[in-house]
Amino acid sequence: MALSQALSVASSGLKATSRDLEIVSSNITNANTPGYTRKISSRQDMVLNGQVTSVIQTDAQRTLDLVAQRQFWSETGATSYSKTINDYLTQVDAMFGQPGDGNSLDSLVNAFATSLQALETSPDDATTRLEVLNNASVMTRAMNDASETLQALRQDAEFAIETAVQDTNEILKHIEKLDLQIQELTLSSGESAVGLMDQRDAYVSQLAELMPVRVTQRENNSIQISTTSGMTLYDVSASQFEFSAYGTVGPYTEWDSASPDNQLGTVYLKSNNSDLHDVTLSGGFGGSKIGALLELRDDILVEAQNQLDSLADGLADAFGKFDVEGTAVTSGAQAGFDLDLTDLQSGNEFTFTYQDVGTGETNTVTFVRVDSASSLPLDDDVTARNDDSVVGIDFSGGMASVVTQVQTALGGAFSVSNPAGNNLQILDDGAANTVSIQSFDAEATATGLQQTAGALPLFVDGGEGPGLYTGSVDGMVQQTGFAARITVNEALFNDPTLLVQHSASTGIGDQTRPAALYSALTENKLAFTYQQGGAPVSMTVDEFARQVISFQSQQAATAQTRHEGQEIVMNNVMSRLEQSSSVDVDEELARLLELQTAYSANARVMTAVKDMMDALMRI
Repeated sequence: MALSQALSVASSGLKATSRDLEIVSSNITNANTPGYTRKISSRQDMVLNGQVTSVIQTDAQRTLDLVAQRQFWSETGATSYSKTINDYLTQVDAMFGQPGDGNSLDSLVNAFATSLQALETSPDDATTRLEVLNNASVMTRAMNDASETLQALRQDAEFAIETAVQDTNEILKHIEKLDLQIQELTLSSGESAVGLMDQRDAYVSQLAELMPVRVTQRENNSIQISTTSGMTLYDVSASQFEFSAYGTVGPYTEWDSASPDNQLGTVYLKSNNSDLHDVTLSGGFGGSKIGALLELRDDILVEAQNQLDSLADGLADAFGKFDVEGTAVTSGAQAGFDLDLTDLQSGNEFTFTYQDVGTGETNTVTFVRVDSASSLPLDDDVTARNDDSVVGIDFSGGMASVVTQVQTALGGAFSVSNPAGNNLQILDDGAANTVSIQSFDAEATATGLQQTAGALPLFVDGGEGPGLYTGSVDGMVQQTGFAARITVNEALFNDPTLLVQHSASTGIGDQTRPAALYSALTENKLAFTYQQGGAPVSMTVDEFARQVISFQSQQAATAQTRHEGQEIVMNNVMSRLEQSSSVDVDEELARLLELQTAYSANARVMTAVKDMMDALMRI
C-alpha cells in the first residue's frame, strides 16, 4: 500500500472515529435525559482497484422502535384521558361522601328521617320539632354546597379546555418549526437532524396527551400529524384551533351546538381562509385530555347535577304535593271522570289514562300546567316517566281555553268540557266503544302550611324565583339547579308547631301530619331518573339518596380502576420503547474504549507514515 494511500485511510479513519466518540459521549451524557434516543453511526469503506482508499461515515441514526413509539403516543392519550376523569370523579366522590359516612348525603337524609320518626312519636316535644328543622337545614345546605362544587368543577373544566387548546396551538407551532429544520438538514449534506427529531417527538408526545394523534412518516424525515378521526393537525403547516371559555358556568349553562344561545365554549378548527369549523360536535377528541374535559363538562358532571336536582325535586314534591282524585261520572252512554283543577300550580301535572279497545293498548297522557304559551310545546322528558306522552296546557286563557287544548290533544274519541268552576270533565265515545277511560287524577302543590293535613311546603326555592317550588317549566325549568337553591321554609322556623298542627283546631300532640311526613320520605314512591338515557326508577326519596351516593361512589371506583389499569399498560409500552431507544451506559463505555483504541491506532499509522516520509526526504 502506498504511503499516501495509508495516510488517507488513517486520516479518514481518525475523522470517523472522532465523530463516533462524539456520538458515544453524547449518548453517555444524555443517558437520563427524557426523550433522548440512543444514536449510532455506520461506516463505509471506499474501495478503488480492490484496495481501501478511505473510510466514510454515514449520518447518525436513532435506535427507535417506530411501532412501539406509535403505541406509546396512543396510550399517552388514553392515560391522560383516564387520569383526568379519575381526578375529577375523585373530587365528586369526596363531595357526595361514602355510603354510610357521617357527612355523606345519604347519612344526612337518614338523620332527617330519624328525626321525623321521633316527631311522629313525640309531636308535642319542642326539641324534637326543632331537630327536624335543623336536620332538614343541614341536609339542604349540603345539597347547596354539592351543587356549587359541581358547577365549580365544570367551570374548571371549561378553563382547562381553553388552556389545552392554547397549548395545542403552541405545540403545533413548535412541531412546524422543527419539522422544517429537519427537512432542510436532511436535504443538505451538513449536520445530522437526529437531535431535532428527538425534540420534535417530545412535542408530539405532549400533543398526544391533549388529543389522539396519528403520525405518518414522510420523505426527508418529515411527518404529517392528524387525529385518529382523520382531522389534520400538521401537514407542512400547523393547524390552529380557537376556544373561548365562558366566564360563569352554572346549572343552566349547557353546551348545545344547535342553539344560537349556546353559552359554553366550542373548539373550532381554523381553516386557511379563517373559517371556523366546529370540531366539538364530531367527538374527535375522544380518548385524550380535551376529550375527557369535554365529557366531564357536558355529560358526567351534568348527570351528577341532574341527580342532585332530582333529589331536591323529590324532597319538595314528597312533602309539598297532594293527590287530587277524579270523580267518576256518566252522561247517557258516555263514561269518564270529572277533575277539579283549582289547586294546580304552574308545573303541576294532571294525568289521563285510557285504553284503546281495539288494540287493548293502555295509553297515558300527562298534562302539565304552564302559565305562558311561550313555554310550549313541552318535551316528553319533562316527566320522569317514559311510558307517557307529555302535553303542556296554557292556563293563562282560562278554563275555556284549557278545554279546547285538552280536546285537541286527545282527539274526537273523547268529549272534554268544563261543567263548573275549574272542573275538567272528560268522557269516552259512549256506544262507539273505541276507547275506555281508566283514570283521571292530578297532583297539586300545597301553597299554605295548613292547606291540607298530608302536605306542606316544607322545602322551597330560595333563589330569585317564586319561592314556592312547583316544578314550573315556564321560562327556565325550575328543577334545573334546584339543588343549589333548595332551602327549608323560613315560616316553619318561625313557628315549628306547624309541623304538627295542620289546621287551627289540630292539637299539638296530633300525630296525623308527622306520620304523613315520615311516610312521604320513607314509604311514598316517586319516579326518578338517576342516569342519563336510563329508564326511570320508582323508589322513595331516602332510597334515591342512597342510590345516588352508591352510583357516584361506583363511578369514582370504576374511574380509578380504569386509570390504574391504563397506567400498567402505559408502563409496559414505555418499557418496550425504552428498550429500543434508551442508552446502556455500560455498553457505551465499552464502545468508548474500543473507539479510543481505534483512534490511537489510526494516530500511530499517521505517525508512522510521517516518520517514513521524513526518512525518505532525508535520503
